[in-house]
Amino acid sequence: MTVEATLVVPMAVCVITLLILFSYYLYGRCILSQDCYVLAFRASIDADRYGNNPESTVLAKRDRVLGKKYFGSTKPVIHVESRASGKEIKVEASARIRAGAMGNYFLKPRSGWEFKAGQKAKCLGQVKHIRKMTRLKDIGQRVFD
Repeated sequence: MTVEATLVVPMAVCVITLLILFSYYLYGRCILSQDCYVLAFRASIDADRYGNNPESTVLAKRDRVLGKKYFGSTKPVIHVESRASGKEIKVEASARIRAGAMGNYFLKPRSGWEFKAGQKAKCLGQVKHIRKMTRLKDIGQRVFD
C-alpha cells in the first residue's frame, strides 16, 4: 500500500461512517419533532372534547404514536407540560443515538449524540366555536325571515 492509500482509505471510511451517523441523527430528530406535535395536538383535541388531563392523554397514546420507527436511536423520553389553565399543551422529548462507532475518536463526542424536540398545541374549542357560529347564523336567518 502506498502512503496516499494509507491516509485516504481511513479518511473515506471515517467520512462514510459520519454520514451514516448524521443521517440517523437527522432522521431521529425529524421524526421526534413530528411525534411531539402529533401527541400535543391529540391531547389538545381530547382536552377540548372531554376536559381530560393532557398528561394522561399523552402517556396513553405515547406507545402507539412512537411505534418502532426509532431504529437508530433509543426510545424517546416524553415530558408533558400544561400551561395557562390547561389551554396550551407542550410536549418535549429526547432520545440518543445508539451507535458506538467512533466513540473513542475525536470526531464523535464521548457522551454520544442526543437530540431533543418540543412542540405545543392550544385547545381552541373548535367544536364549541362552530356550534356557536351555526346557532348565530340560524338566529340571524329567523330574524330576517
